[in-house]
Amino acid sequence: MENNHRAKKMYDYHVWANQQVFQNLKQLPEGVYGDTIKSVFPSIQEVLVHLYATDITWLEIMKGSTIQETFKKVEQRRKEVDGVSINELESCYDELAKDYDNFLASQPDLERTIVTEHPKMGICEFVLADLIHHVVNHGTYHRGNVSAMLHQQGERGAPTDYVFYCLK
Repeated sequence: MENNHRAKKMYDYHVWANQQVFQNLKQLPEGVYGDTIKSVFPSIQEVLVHLYATDITWLEIMKGSTIQETFKKVEQRRKEVDGVSINELESCYDELAKDYDNFLASQPDLERTIVTEHPKMGICEFVLADLIHHVVNHGTYHRGNVSAMLHQQGERGAPTDYVFYCLK
């Protein structure tokens, strides 16, 4: 794979932005991460577990796993992170980022088409780079949820705009 592929750069941004969120959350009062609030998700922890599980889902799809294998792995990994501390969840994110990096490094062509079966939409074709961008977009959306939930609790979100990543 070309080292400077744009999709890989966007994935690196996704990892950086998630790290910014974790660093911010670890500086806030303990309850902010896990307390139940009335919002899009019941807690910030649940947003982060959802994002983690979805990132696993797409990596498995990119690797060629069947939807059944993928769902089984995601369910197992979800159980492993149920109720874990913010530090433990951050470690899981770090390991998943390494899995993505290893996968992406092994790909000679991120512009290739992959075929997968979706439980509701049937057979789908995706360009691998487009799926990576989807992972990033999904993460951006949910980091926005976390920021809004923090504001609801009187706290500040972490600045994760792409421009900040480019300036680092």
